[in-house]
Formats: sequence, C-alpha cells, structure tokens
Amino acid sequence: MDTVKFVIEDYVDDENGFQFPTINIYINDKNLIDLVEQIEQRNQILRGEEPRRSIYIGLEPGYYRISRDEFLGLQKRPFSVLLTCTCTIELCNCIMAKITIDSQTVTWSELKSPWLGGKTLSAWVTEEEALEGGWVPFDYSGLGPFVFDREQYMNALKELQASM
Repeated sequence: MDTVKFVIEDYVDDENGFQFPTINIYINDKNLIDLVEQIEQRNQILRGEEPRRSIYIGLEPGYYRISRDEFLGLQKRPFSVLLTCTCTIELCNCIMAKITIDSQTVTWSELKSPWLGGKTLSAWVTEEEALEGGWVPFDYSGLGPFVFDREQYMNALKELQASM
C-alpha cells in the first residue's frame, strides 16, 4: 500500500524573485513533482526532445481552504487537481487524477495533464473528444495508480489542515 503526506513548503522562484507557500505531496516519501518530472522527461527523450524541468508546483494553501474537496474527489469535475502550473492557475496546466474512496482505501488513478501533447478544447473534455480534435495525449502510464490506506490518507489531510 502507498503512503501519502501533504506538506506546506515554500515554492521559490529565484529567477523571478518570489516565493510563496504550496502544498507539496509526498507519495512513498517522494515528491509528486519529482515523480511527474521523471515520467515527462522519459517521454520527452522517447519523442526525441531535449528533457526539460517540470513546470508544476503544489496547490496554494488558500486554494485548498476553499476547495478541500479536491483531495477527496468530491468536486463536480471527473478529475481532481493535484499540482498546478507555476502560474498557479489549474486551467493553465495541471496534473490531475481520478480519486475514489471506499471503506478501506483511497485510490488516485488515471493521472494526467490535460494540456501536454497539444492544446485540447478544454482541460475538462473527455479524452475521446480531445482525440477527435487532434490531441495526442502525453503518456503518464508509469505514474500510479496509487492506493492509500483510507485511515492514513484521512490522517494526512487532518495534519495538513492543522498546519494551516
């Protein structure tokens, strides 16, 4: 079973001279941003492209306060936003997952970025609709699914809430 930890840490942009707190997600003690970057760089190399650094950061704590349901899979969209683009707007680019909760586990599946592979009609269209529009999805098949013990997951969310 996987483990998760939500930690408020500063995102620092030395190039532009600013920093602010974000919620970093650690899965099995590895930052989700690093896990995403490994997958993206693998795909870039396979496409014959030069690998580049990830453009993702964790959610801002203020966003989490108004949308705590994001990590519970309770939003109206089929996917929950886990990471945003460095501009912090989830509709710019993001990493999202389908979150399902049952009596014993919390599962993050179908992790993906709606924009990588070309612009889609909208970040929230189905893959079938996007494919019809010419979108070529970026392969995140090596990322997840992640299955967490429900009690451990809920305790991690409680610890996050207590740290804000």
